[in-house]
Amino acid sequence: MRYLSIRRQIEGALPTVIELLRAKDEDDALRVITQAEIDLKQTGIDSWNGGTELWTIYIRLPVSVFVSIETLRQEIADVINRNIQLVFGKDEGFWVYAEITLLRTAQNSSKVADGKNGPRTRAALLDEMRARGTIWFGALDEIAFLSRIYDLTTMPSRDSRYETAEGDIWQHCINNDDWPLDWIYSDPRFRLYATDQETLLKFICEVVHPIVRTDAEEQAALVQAFNGHLTGDGWELVEDTVLAGRPVFEAQRKVHALGMPLQRIKAVAATLNSETLYEDLRRLERIGDSEPGEAIALAKEIVESCCKLILDDRKVEYSSKAEIPDLLKLLRKELKIMPEGIEDTTKGASEIRDVLTSLGRIAHSLAPLRNAYGKGHGRGRGFKGLQPQHARLAIGAASTFVDFVLDRHSSQ
Repeated sequence: MRYLSIRRQIEGALPTVIELLRAKDEDDALRVITQAEIDLKQTGIDSWNGGTELWTIYIRLPVSVFVSIETLRQEIADVINRNIQLVFGKDEGFWVYAEITLLRTAQNSSKVADGKNGPRTRAALLDEMRARGTIWFGALDEIAFLSRIYDLTTMPSRDSRYETAEGDIWQHCINNDDWPLDWIYSDPRFRLYATDQETLLKFICEVVHPIVRTDAEEQAALVQAFNGHLTGDGWELVEDTVLAGRPVFEAQRKVHALGMPLQRIKAVAATLNSETLYEDLRRLERIGDSEPGEAIALAKEIVESCCKLILDDRKVEYSSKAEIPDLLKLLRKELKIMPEGIEDTTKGASEIRDVLTSLGRIAHSLAPLRNAYGKGHGRGRGFKGLQPQHARLAIGAASTFVDFVLDRHSSQ
């Protein structure tokens, strides 16, 4: 079982807060929390009772929404806070409080919406380490560090005596130690200043990993500096899990409107205790809707994984080549998705079947959508990819599906 950070525990519980607000018909509070950009911050420590961490959920509203509820702001915040306390109780070891604030308009809003780390941000992240003289590989050696990100045995050597990058790095960094500390930044095999966004973010997350960065103060200082450069692109390093009492960081886009579909899938991943599903979710969080083809591919994989995990738990066999339509047939039969007590001849039964069949078709449709517009297929000159809204549709469909089938699975 993953030892989640406090941040992740709060994020995972927010959908339950929303369900409470919906069940209680707290319409104003529900509208506020589902239209906001959510920002979580540790804002203090209560040393009086043994070191309880104090966290604030900043509910940042666009100007139009903020103005419409401004006179009721404190009243709505009180409603949200009461329901937060119902979810978290008093024995969690941390205290959570919500505050409604105004979302400031970004100077370059299109850049934030795009979610891309531009050349200036990439250069700033790497130059930050160079200016500080940061030993990028930390408590590890260069090979041990880089092997966490790259397969060095498949990369070429720059030294004719060795066949792979692993060999020449060992020779010049460990055996002879004749390369300068900053060789990594200019090595054409790694192309750090021009590499893809996911690899660069993975690199800086590894730099501040507690196994690499054993000094907690240095780790905190680097995270603060990195976030200063990332914030303009709508990204941040956030605490994901905890290792030996220290945080492991992940790069994550700023959460808008709670990222509700992602939160619901995250709850499913936690319930099914699936590392694979959790990894897919983390990849989806990193790219958001900035790469629609990749997001659609991940949405399809998440649906397929959820089906297989539930069938595995129920010891239902399926072919290793089974696709979503095959898995759906097994799942519908196993979960008995017609509500208990409703016969096939009951009025409305056919409509219920239609709704549930449509839910299955949503999941099924992700596969051809991914095949037509996702990554992994050749593209001609006239190719036009999908837009971010299509990615959000796929992610939303996936979350609706997995939420429903997990609820049926759990209720039985």
